[in-house]
Amino acid sequence: MKRIVLLAVSFLMVMAVSAEPSKRKVNIVFIGNSITYGAEINHNTEAPPVRVGEQLAAEGYEVNVRNCGVSGSTTVDWLPERNSRIFQYMIGAADELAQKEGVLIFTMMLGTNDSAIDCCTGSPVAPADYIANVRKIVDYLLDRYPGSKFIINYPLWYHPHTYNGARYLHTGLARLRTYLPEIDALCKEYRKVKPQRVFQGSRKTFRAFENRTDLFVTENSALGQGLKFYLHPNPQGAIILAHFWAESIKKVLSK
Repeated sequence: MKRIVLLAVSFLMVMAVSAEPSKRKVNIVFIGNSITYGAEINHNTEAPPVRVGEQLAAEGYEVNVRNCGVSGSTTVDWLPERNSRIFQYMIGAADELAQKEGVLIFTMMLGTNDSAIDCCTGSPVAPADYIANVRKIVDYLLDRYPGSKFIINYPLWYHPHTYNGARYLHTGLARLRTYLPEIDALCKEYRKVKPQRVFQGSRKTFRAFENRTDLFVTENSALGQGLKFYLHPNPQGAIILAHFWAESIKKVLSK
């Protein structure tokens, strides 16, 4: 009997060790706008997705990253039924990564351009429409890629003087804030209907960047009078954002 118990324990230990490497192989598709893309900083070396890959690799993960962030995009641009050029590009990246060993994770941060007074496709997007769009994107990708996982991130705070040809301003920022409880509610629902498939990113990111103008590139507002706005993270801000994203990804992989 003792021999059988020892053999069983040894078998379980071998299984645990052999299972661990697969959890450390991850393929990540980043969906987002100019913040994800890395506008106003070096897109190839300083964008948040690049920094996520660097952090995970430094911690021993085998990671493949595809930055599909597109400047000016809204949730409307990413709707599956529109089958836009940016959506097709993202699907191509996901199809490629789905063939690789490891977990396929989609991580999405959208909402900045949705909230603007006049900016991009569909803006301004009402909170109910915003979250309905998010749901359509998530559901489509989960169905297309069985076994994949999805992280929904809060959009970042931006300065109320933000006006770069498109108007964001106080009205846009107020609208952006209304998206946050919508994300909370949707992720809570997904925990019941799609357990271990959809996860909420850190709820600390919005507060971490709120009024932290030192974490953003300083840009001239079209309001004039020497006013500045803060919309795109600078290199330091990109590293901090990437840390939040990387920690969320690690939590998903630990499940």
